[in-house]
Amino acid sequence: MNRRDCIKYMTLGGASIIATAKTATAAAPQLKFRELYAPKMTFSSQAKKLDGRKIQMKGYIAPPLKADIHFFVISRLPLFECPFCDEEAEWPDNIVVVYTKQPIPTDVVPVNITGRLELGTKTDPKTGFVSRVRLVDARY
Repeated sequence: MNRRDCIKYMTLGGASIIATAKTATAAAPQLKFRELYAPKMTFSSQAKKLDGRKIQMKGYIAPPLKADIHFFVISRLPLFECPFCDEEAEWPDNIVVVYTKQPIPTDVVPVNITGRLELGTKTDPKTGFVSRVRLVDARY
């Protein structure tokens, strides 16, 4: 528990804060980047189990692909260049596309995101961008 949590705990009645935090965590399990794929870029059993469910992920916001897109990409590590610029490169195993109704962040910063996990290849109809993993209806 950090200083801010202690203040909330004292201000809002302690037990209810802890119960709320446990409920939120239980409602949306966390999935780590390393848990997305099994060998040969197939989806892991853990990812398949969570497909279609609300989950939490932590990652770094990647530089925007275009100024007018309606999604952004998170990665396991900070990216400072586009991961799709080399046509010969294999699909990166450390990115997730995030669709949100919130404003699209533009800084390369770490974020905690909650959204519904979607697995499988999908092409965005507006941009033609192809993704294998998405968080939809996401909040950060």
